[in-house]
Amino acid sequence: MAQDFFYEYFVKPIADNGWYNPFNTLVYGMLLVIGVYIVFRLLKKLKICIDRHFLYAILPFIFWGSSTRVLHDASFAGALATPQLNAFYGSAIFPTPGSYIITFGLALLVLLISLVVQRYSRLAYWKAMAGIGVALCAINVWLTPIVTFVPLAMVLGFWALWTGMFWLVSRSGRLAGRLKHMPVLLSKPNLCILSAHFFDAAATFTALTFYGYWEQHVVPNVFIPAIGPVSMFLLKAVVVIPVLWAIDRYGEPGSFNNFLKIVVLILGLAPGLRDTIRLMAMV
Repeated sequence: MAQDFFYEYFVKPIADNGWYNPFNTLVYGMLLVIGVYIVFRLLKKLKICIDRHFLYAILPFIFWGSSTRVLHDASFAGALATPQLNAFYGSAIFPTPGSYIITFGLALLVLLISLVVQRYSRLAYWKAMAGIGVALCAINVWLTPIVTFVPLAMVLGFWALWTGMFWLVSRSGRLAGRLKHMPVLLSKPNLCILSAHFFDAAATFTALTFYGYWEQHVVPNVFIPAIGPVSMFLLKAVVVIPVLWAIDRYGEPGSFNNFLKIVVLILGLAPGLRDTIRLMAMV
């Protein structure tokens, strides 16, 4: 019975290219919390300052993880250039949680190499790490069977619309002075994070509305049948804004707050990139 349960709710969704249910969603969420704590402690031990330079260093790896996930989607559809590539990227290690584990392992390895480079040269670790990450991303772009840029234009259009609307709200809040917490809540860093989540929402909205895709996650599937794909934008605002407020209100100022916000950024940017690239590859 236990084996049947584990297969049905954990193994089968991976074999079916990464579908979610309440059980694996809960477990993956718990693993995320544990992983965030472990990674922060590791970075602290390595004496890495969690600042904008650290963000620059890991941004290419967010793209690499998302594009690698698309290579798995393409292999699932048999769309890669050779049978060997389809076989390699078709491995079950690439869907969640494997994609996050692989990306983290690669980023950690490159970080350690970059720290060694920094120690014996004048090159800052974040520049070395970002450079290696960009090179790895270039390989993925070369391997990805991009067939159209129309979805990208659509996603960017919907993203700009919602991000612009919230930017105007943040400015009007400052001018009117009526919304006490608005200037801090929609500060530039917070607005950038919310914007990343609107990018994810825009990609999902485009995929579901215009290209016949299906939503894989549990919570959106509760609201999308009732409200429609536009509910993704509302969900992002309702969930992400309180999370950012809680971090600013109750978190420890400095590196830990910065790290938590980077995690929130990744949770929006990574799936948004994956969905957008997948639409461009039409797989």
